[in-house]
Amino acid sequence: MTTAVDRLAPGDHICWTFRTDDERLTTMLEFVGAGLGAGEKVLCFTEEIAPRTLRSALADLGVDIEAAGARGQARFHTADASYLATGRFDAEAVLDGWHRQLAEARQEGYTGLRVIADMTWAARRPQVDGAERLAWYEARASRIFADAYATVVCMYDQRLFPGDRLRDIAAAHPAAVSPRTADDWHPQLRLVRTADPAGLCLIGEADRSCRDALEAVLAGLAEDLPTGGPVTVDVSRLAFADVGCAAALARTAGALPYGMRIVGASAALHRLLEMIGADAP
Repeated sequence: MTTAVDRLAPGDHICWTFRTDDERLTTMLEFVGAGLGAGEKVLCFTEEIAPRTLRSALADLGVDIEAAGARGQARFHTADASYLATGRFDAEAVLDGWHRQLAEARQEGYTGLRVIADMTWAARRPQVDGAERLAWYEARASRIFADAYATVVCMYDQRLFPGDRLRDIAAAHPAAVSPRTADDWHPQLRLVRTADPAGLCLIGEADRSCRDALEAVLAGLAEDLPTGGPVTVDVSRLAFADVGCAAALARTAGALPYGMRIVGASAALHRLLEMIGADAP
């Protein structure tokens, strides 16, 4: 049976909510197993489940987790040894760490990097300095992962995170999954930076539910894609865009030193861009 895990692709940065301990464990096992089976490097950040418990459960499923660990393909970390390694949540330091992890996986020759992280520490330990910046951090992480190399799942326990905070966190991801997700689920929005032409490809639907992620990726284009010409944003595979998406595109176009070319705009998006004074061919 095809699951939501099977529909993930490099570049996806997913807010994955759950309501039971079994849902958490099942998702982590499926994700790690799929990544190892695909020959990708896998990083698993766990909070409520001990690393040894996850390794044992994977071995019970027939995954040679000991061999994967010995060759460095699978690594398990706790929150205290990763997100909170300095005794606080230093968002900038964690973001810098992702750049290093991506570079290391590429240097080691892996076809991709898979990351799954149980973010329960942010609810269990809200007094941790910096935890209030979690949504800000997730939006900037979306920018880092838009290079279509890493597949990233951030797990949030619906029993612990207030609804309004969880909505803010979800909006910092291009897509979200919940236990109520339909069988035909696919990521709502995919943000993929392109090299030729230098720019960004938007795939799916863009509305307020993922706006913070979109705005963070757009805002970083000038730095992430240094070029002597206009940045190209391909929206030909964007099935829906609301006025907020159009406004974000217009703001970015005005901020980029050499401007922006928006290509493939639908008639509806073209009208929105015209309404706010932006142009799209």
